[in-house]
Amino acid sequence: MVIKVDSQLTNKAGNLTAAFGADILTTGSTCVPNLLLNYYKKIDLSDSEMMILIHLIRLRAEKKVFPSVEELGKYVNGGADRARQLLESLFKKEILSVISYYNFDDKSTIEGLDFEPLYEKLSELWACDKVREIEAAKNILEKQKLNANILASEQEEGLNATSDMHNICVAFEREFARPLSPMEVDRIRQWVSKYDIVLVMEALKRAVLMGKNNFRYIDAILLEWSKNNLTTLSEIIKYEEEFQQRRLGYKKEHIYSPIGQGKKAFKNKSDKQEKPASDQKEKHKKIFNALLMS
Repeated sequence: MVIKVDSQLTNKAGNLTAAFGADILTTGSTCVPNLLLNYYKKIDLSDSEMMILIHLIRLRAEKKVFPSVEELGKYVNGGADRARQLLESLFKKEILSVISYYNFDDKSTIEGLDFEPLYEKLSELWACDKVREIEAAKNILEKQKLNANILASEQEEGLNATSDMHNICVAFEREFARPLSPMEVDRIRQWVSKYDIVLVMEALKRAVLMGKNNFRYIDAILLEWSKNNLTTLSEIIKYEEEFQQRRLGYKKEHIYSPIGQGKKAFKNKSDKQEKPASDQKEKHKKIFNALLMS
């Protein structure tokens, strides 16, 4: 150790502060990794164990690879005995180990403390945190991407809906041969929100074919389909075919039934046809009996 002697040190109070500042620079500093400060609780180190570990790091920088417990006792409360307990605890928790070092100066081998077990524990904790950070960042990016896709899909659907509405209004104006009023456009918008676009266009086509170019007739068509739970064009076609079949069946059933007579009419007609045959049979029977009597 080098001590600076200044004859004026005792004469000027300001020189004491300057000497203190000089010692701060000349005695150096100890670099403690932030990872160690952040993780020492996670590797089950007490504050006392952490403090003596910091001193061991400092002494290693001073080329003291295996300081004695007496020297370590200077830096902890309890002296050498407490330092011995803390050192043994660090060995037991596999924070430190003892290995052989080769001294190139005198070509000798000496034993010293090894900090590699500590670094392995810190690296494992660091790696686990990094994996969690990467997974969290990945989840955030995936969520952002999903939200962006949903937004783009909603915007596309909005554009499609706007385009469909425009096309329907153009079709109405073409068939009605006039511009639509704002109230009529709003009415079409209500239909599109409630019914399928195909049904709205089909109702328009049927109204035009019937010469009923008005919104009330179209609304009545759509309402009738809705009452019968017809939601697709195929269901409408099937329903109308079944309706026509029921009408034809009704006509066939009543074609030979006069109003007010029904089945009774058929019965009377049959009786008239069968009566001559029974009279003839009775006549033949009388002739046969007469021949037997003769």
